[in-house]
Amino acid sequence: MEQLDTLAALLAGVPEEVRSVYAVRTLGALGDGMLRETLEVFLANNCSWTRTAEALHLHVNTVHYRIERVESLTGRDLSRLEHKLDLYAALRCG
Repeated sequence: MEQLDTLAALLAGVPEEVRSVYAVRTLGALGDGMLRETLEVFLANNCSWTRTAEALHLHVNTVHYRIERVESLTGRDLSRLEHKLDLYAALRCG
């Protein structure tokens, strides 16, 4: 059995159709635009408002607004670890 010690390795073992359905159901309301990009950058920057704003060349209040929209549309609370993991996994599946 190949080494199974990362999320990427785990997801590689999940059928493509299942990954696709998970991504669509979890992230579908975000579309492929700025909210999804903001979420990706926010998670990549360990949920730092300031670093996300700098990376996207936005005001920090704009990042707050967009993340609030992400939370509203996905039903996830990004202050909760399990919800961060749900969204991160969905991004990796999409």
